[in-house]
Amino acid sequence: MSESELSLVLDLALARTLVVKELDGALGALHGLGLNDLALLLELKAAPQGRMRRVELANRLGITASGVARQLAPLERRKIVTRESNPSDARLALVVLTDAGAKLLEQTLPTAQEDAEWVVAKHWSLSEQKRLGTLLSAVRKG
Repeated sequence: MSESELSLVLDLALARTLVVKELDGALGALHGLGLNDLALLLELKAAPQGRMRRVELANRLGITASGVARQLAPLERRKIVTRESNPSDARLALVVLTDAGAKLLEQTLPTAQEDAEWVVAKHWSLSEQKRLGTLLSAVRKG
């Protein structure tokens, strides 16, 4: 990796950190969720019957299985998500979005969308946003 590529990676990491920090404040104050929690809940909502294996959830979020476990613990205590065990294989346990979690997600989305618009507009022009969206969509596609 050349110095310019390293600089690009570090700038990308800084941009993510700043955007998350700005969004976490409002989401946490109003809804008790962070942006990473919101991403997790959106993945569960999109999953069939609101259920997903932890390892699959980790892959979708780009984090480790232990990272998902740490993130799930407070959400489970708040009854936003629950766990369905597989009696024959603990690795196949499912994370389930509860009705309370789905309701909280619906209440949080308008705030998250409004704040995301503000944060993105703060850092990038409309044409930059479009280019950035195109570039970053390749990351999700792998």
